[in-house]
Amino acid sequence: MKAKVARRYQVTIPEEVREEVGINVGDIVDVSSHEGKVVIEKVGRNWDEVMAETRGAWKSHPAFSGLTDSVEITHWLRNKRVK
Repeated sequence: MKAKVARRYQVTIPEEVREEVGINVGDIVDVSSHEGKVVIEKVGRNWDEVMAETRGAWKSHPAFSGLTDSVEITHWLRNKRVK
């Protein structure tokens, strides 16, 4: 499958490949080269799993005690409305 290198050297991973490998928005990938080829590999857990680990971790913090996880804290820090 072919993909075009866009400005700032960005490449869109084709849908068929994303689905086969299970790559979703927020996932971390490792980019390396091997024998003149670019290799992109999905790394470990996805964003939702990592964020789930932070739930409850801020209970004792004076400013963040009412927030659920790092996503809510980030929104709060950016003065965005949290759902």
